[in-house]
Amino acid sequence: GKADIRGKQYLIDLTKQEFPVIPTIDDVRHLDCLPRTSRFVVKPKDGADSVGIKFVTSRELQEQEWNGYLIQPAMDIKYEISFYFIDKEFQYALHAPDKQRRWELKNYEPTKEDLHFAQIFIEWNDLSHGIQRVDACRTEVDDVLLVELEDLNPYLSLSVLNEAQREAFIAKLIISMKQVI
Repeated sequence: GKADIRGKQYLIDLTKQEFPVIPTIDDVRHLDCLPRTSRFVVKPKDGADSVGIKFVTSRELQEQEWNGYLIQPAMDIKYEISFYFIDKEFQYALHAPDKQRRWELKNYEPTKEDLHFAQIFIEWNDLSHGIQRVDACRTEVDDVLLVELEDLNPYLSLSVLNEAQREAFIAKLIISMKQVI
């Protein structure tokens, strides 16, 4: 894969290529590439699981070095959505309808537009086998933007699925694994 398995540089690259991602830079000299905001999110380029994430003001951002960090605008969102794929084939989607409770996930019925959005990143990543999770957010103006493309160790939230969904996912995963072995 080309995404989280290699760190978070891909978010900067996708921003430069004008993909629908949360705008991302790694150098304060490029702040003009981000939407105007008074708060920013900085996170380690090689981080995972929200470890090391900081919310800073514009002033704080200018006052220190951020080598090895990504810089993004702090955005108002309605909710986050995760799309789960095996071998580039969509399996299910979950979302956190209450943005204050990010890990209280519910089933999500994606629209055609939602699936098209997620598929853009699955195709970009060009990973023919295995699990990928496209994490996105829906902004207050209804845009859907990539948060991250997890191709390293995606948490699957299988406990949220009903038994039929879980069994179907596991069956597809076994088929995928057998193709690689």
